[in-house]
Amino acid sequence: MSLTAAPPHTFPTIDRRDIGTSPAVSELTVAQAAEFLDVSEGYVNEMLNAGRVGYRQEDGERLIERDILWDFRQRRERRRAALDEMVRLNQEMGLYDD
Repeated sequence: MSLTAAPPHTFPTIDRRDIGTSPAVSELTVAQAAEFLDVSEGYVNEMLNAGRVGYRQEDGERLIERDILWDFRQRRERRRAALDEMVRLNQEMGLYDD
């Protein structure tokens, strides 16, 4: 795992590959969550502000549980797969043009 030493009141840099596999990584900052989800930090903040994802605050930094982000990412991937399948079926039936 590649965590770099962090001065007090900052959070370590985490290699994206370690986020999902390391038991040491249990919470992510907004920036880390954005990278993990492949979205902007602004989008993560919008999700937090809207209450779509829970978090806790420490030293002015919003921290999101890794498991919550995994669940969110998996739900998003399932929705995308379902939409792709709907498009494929509609194309087969001639109801949808590219």
